[in-house]
Amino acid sequence: MRFFEICKFIFMNKCIFTIAGNTIREITRQAIFYLIVGGGCLLIMLSFSFTMFAFGEEVGMIKEMGVSTITICCLCLASLSATNAIFGEIEKGTIMTLLSKPVDKRSILLGKFLGIMGVVSFAFMMMGVLLTISLCVKDSLEYQIGILASFASVGYPTLIQLVISFLQVAIMCGVAIAGSIYLPMVSNLSCCMFIYVIGNLMNFFKCLFFGSEGGLPWYVSFFYVFFPNLEGFSTISIVNNFGAVSLGYMVLLAVYAILYLLLVILITCEFFEKRECC
Repeated sequence: MRFFEICKFIFMNKCIFTIAGNTIREITRQAIFYLIVGGGCLLIMLSFSFTMFAFGEEVGMIKEMGVSTITICCLCLASLSATNAIFGEIEKGTIMTLLSKPVDKRSILLGKFLGIMGVVSFAFMMMGVLLTISLCVKDSLEYQIGILASFASVGYPTLIQLVISFLQVAIMCGVAIAGSIYLPMVSNLSCCMFIYVIGNLMNFFKCLFFGSEGGLPWYVSFFYVFFPNLEGFSTISIVNNFGAVSLGYMVLLAVYAILYLLLVILITCEFFEKRECC
């Protein structure tokens, strides 16, 4: 019921979309946006030269390098944008301009979140399209086949990996928003990177602390629930464990990402309500 109340609050509140639009314009006017996106595109194109001696594994290596590059770039963009949009305005006192109008803190936070998610989604889409097209063109020229055949063999699996990685980016975007309430730029970026690394090692820690009687200590269980299980979104581990990714598993990942993101946003709203902005 809480989920539907939040959805109704978002869609019935025009101020949220106004703040989201202003946030998108502010982020896209900053040089850091073009630096991160341009750097990510450059690394994707350079990955074709890094794998010249892979001996038949070029496409797979380029795909994994490209998806990892896009994920890290979008994580950095989300963290830096969230810090500038929330912590920077709190420190400068410019957020009081919004609070002086008939806008509550929850609307401001949700508007900032939607704006940052929009920018991150746009950057992810641009780099993802570049990676997919580049792989299709390479496969088409190398094997002398049509673009449609290359898309079926290379492009479509790449899009599946990108969709799964985007769910991972969305979770980390919520974490970046939560950290930006109290943490400055370097601290927030470091915290996001730490959570990202820990989240991709969740199964390792689970096996490490697995009890001899087949159970987990309570503090390990709390750790396992509190931190996002990003390893489940790793396309390398998915392919190794399950082979082809099924539609049901993708739906399960999407539900987990939405629920975890919703939990983070709810907690963040509560903390932001108690945050002194003056």
